[in-house]
Amino acid sequence: MRTSQLCYLASLFLMGACGSHSDLSLDLTKLNSIEPNDSQVNGFSVNGLTVNGLTVNSSAASISSTIHRTNDLANVRFDSAALHGHQPAQVWLTQSTLEANDGQTSLSGAQLVGTTFAGKLLDGMNIPLRIEDVQVSNGVTLYSVSILTDAGPIPLCATSNGSPIPSIALAGFWDKSATHVDDASAFTFGCVNAAIGKCVLWGYRPWEQTTECRNNSCKTRNLIDWHRACVRLVRADYCGDGIAHTRSGTHINVYDQLGIQQSSNPGWAIESEWRQDGAACINHTRWLQADSNWTENDLAYVQSVCPDRLATAKGSRCDESKSTYNTQFGFNKSSDDRPLIRNESPQYE
Repeated sequence: MRTSQLCYLASLFLMGACGSHSDLSLDLTKLNSIEPNDSQVNGFSVNGLTVNGLTVNSSAASISSTIHRTNDLANVRFDSAALHGHQPAQVWLTQSTLEANDGQTSLSGAQLVGTTFAGKLLDGMNIPLRIEDVQVSNGVTLYSVSILTDAGPIPLCATSNGSPIPSIALAGFWDKSATHVDDASAFTFGCVNAAIGKCVLWGYRPWEQTTECRNNSCKTRNLIDWHRACVRLVRADYCGDGIAHTRSGTHINVYDQLGIQQSSNPGWAIESEWRQDGAACINHTRWLQADSNWTENDLAYVQSVCPDRLATAKGSRCDESKSTYNTQFGFNKSSDDRPLIRNESPQYE
């Protein structure tokens, strides 16, 4: 279908949405230059918005409490979608692509430009969202999503080089402990400069499967498990409690046994092995103290909260050559128990 035909079809339902808000259109030529924000699960900052500038169904006191601090988008409900104010019969997610049916016509991808949703923050505050642009890159659907305010739409994931940072729609949501929750009624817009979206771009697509083989035997692996482990890794969420121990832009070496991410061999020491619930074996923390405002360093935090995850407490189970991270030893273990991804870092000061 030609673009003009696609826009015409969409305009029947979205009243001219194609081409609107061109300042919020995605520029995928800049995708690789987007600065990371490793310290958040998936978030945006409302720093700088005035109390009267955000159009939400909430009190001024509630809105004011969110100003000058960072919030995370908790989830978006499928049943909150509206096509130019009209409720569609059904909205669902196929891999990374949102689809809808208004009772007469099926819509997907760029046809949903202009669709609004009710998003919710981790603190329970509701915010209005709108899809401004949709593009596909390497089989992944990317969305430019805005927060609707009295002053106009503001990019959900902020901007990089003057362009909105894309997000990826993923099934379910992540709670305050950064644990993924399977919820068929909700999805999450994961910003690609933060852990949830970044891990998809790294190749851990939660809707896909791959195979892992040992000798002449092969098993199917669900990449949703690797994606969950990756979210912990990116944030250096050692204890699996949602507390990050990293800084934006920190360089690390990430690799796995599936060949999705391969080591760049920088010569650094192994930092940790990662499972879905956090670090399985911690040799050293990424930073001595990632947050300078803390009264304790990162190692002290781990020692007080999850000391059993330290290599010193695991003995031979943390041996690089004997770990069940290796296919040789972990092939028949559940992905819930086995380390799935490994990373290296020099330990930053």
